[in-house]
Amino acid sequence: MRVYSGNCCMCDVGIPAHQNDMHGNELFSGDIVQLWYGNYLGEDIEEWLPSSGLTVIVGNQYQSYSDGTIKLLTNSPELFTMGISSCGVQNDEWKVSLVKSHKDIIKGERFPSFGINYRGEDR
Repeated sequence: MRVYSGNCCMCDVGIPAHQNDMHGNELFSGDIVQLWYGNYLGEDIEEWLPSSGLTVIVGNQYQSYSDGTIKLLTNSPELFTMGISSCGVQNDEWKVSLVKSHKDIIKGERFPSFGINYRGEDR
């Protein structure tokens, strides 16, 4: 199964991110997560605030073309959290919290408010 952003194929589901979320859960491509932003880091008033929506762990494994063609770019994509791609999966200011594991996603599942959908072969 693959994760899509709209009609753009991003990557296969289930690629290890080699990171854990802020609660210790192991992360994989296709995992639905909530972003948390840290304010006043390292100070007594440090706080972590959740984003208002959900996002997904993905990588640029495929290139999608307007004619529907999908080309494999790499078998080992570098994963990132959609919305903070320049930060990778998470960093000192951004953390993620697992909402739904890629293992619980079913083919055809869609999250239209966030532009995420899943297509392809079942695992």
